[in-house]
Amino acid sequence: MLFDIDQIKKNRRRARKIGKKNFIQCAAFKNLEERVIELGLSFRNVLVVGAKEIDFRELDQDLAIEYSDHFNQVPIKKTVDLILNVLNLHWSNNPKRDLSSQINLLKPGGIFMGCLFGADTLKELRDSFFKAEVEISGKARPRISPLPEIRDIGNLAQNVGMKSVVADKEAITVEYETVMELLKNLREMGETNSVLDRNKGFSRRDVFNLMEKYYYKNHPFKKTDKNNNGIRATFEIIYLYGEK
Repeated sequence: MLFDIDQIKKNRRRARKIGKKNFIQCAAFKNLEERVIELGLSFRNVLVVGAKEIDFRELDQDLAIEYSDHFNQVPIKKTVDLILNVLNLHWSNNPKRDLSSQINLLKPGGIFMGCLFGADTLKELRDSFFKAEVEISGKARPRISPLPEIRDIGNLAQNVGMKSVVADKEAITVEYETVMELLKNLREMGETNSVLDRNKGFSRRDVFNLMEKYYYKNHPFKKTDKNNNGIRATFEIIYLYGEK
């Protein structure tokens, strides 16, 4: 096992209490919603994994939609016409099993649509932590989750028997005033480190300070209003479509 599922659930509960949806999550919700609407198909039963009713305001309100917080807590036993899996699969310890179990919930001809974070997500933070830890201690602990390439997702979908598979990706660059603002944003998203082999204590101050220096030096953006530097962070979102 790679991920601490209990920690992931804890992070998600904390994020819900904070109650602050950010630009990245809203962009993913809106993109998936638009893709469903563009299909122009009639769906009677829908399962949404990883989101709430408030996140999909434009979907037909007459749909019978059930919501689940997490991919291994799917609550229904009956089959459905459409499954939307939102920013969940990148936390799976067994993506093939978890995706296959959801495909099994689809009716013949049913549609799976999902999104998850891809390999380029937080590449600047990963790079900065790696350089700082290697310089200070000679080795680096996992700070950012290993994330899949788009080809991995396409292959996975085909391996579980999905048809008409389409996988595409979107890279979003976000500008932050400080590294702490980025880390706070990740906490609000419920996307903080949940790798089992993570350092469960606080980061050493010298490592954190050096990480910040590397980040500001190597991945800055210019703030012309104040004439100083902030940082940029990449979020890569992979979208997956397939039919049963």
